[in-house]
Amino acid sequence: MRSIGLDVHRDFCEVAIVEAGEVRSAGRIETTPAALELFAGSLGATDRVALEVTGNAWEIARIIEPQVGRVLVVHPGDTG
Repeated sequence: MRSIGLDVHRDFCEVAIVEAGEVRSAGRIETTPAALELFAGSLGATDRVALEVTGNAWEIARIIEPQVGRVLVVHPGDTG
């Protein structure tokens, strides 16, 4: 199981992946529907994705959710 964190900006997301106790940067993806769908296709059914509530977070979650085990959308104050 992998955990993926998305730092959501208006035009892109920074992607971090935690797998087997190792954290690595996976670079940036654009926040266009096509780019997000391509990214979602690279995810697995046991992956978990977390992102902060922002203006487009719910749309990003909607695109990613069918491909992964769980999507968490959290308030920035709760991420510490």
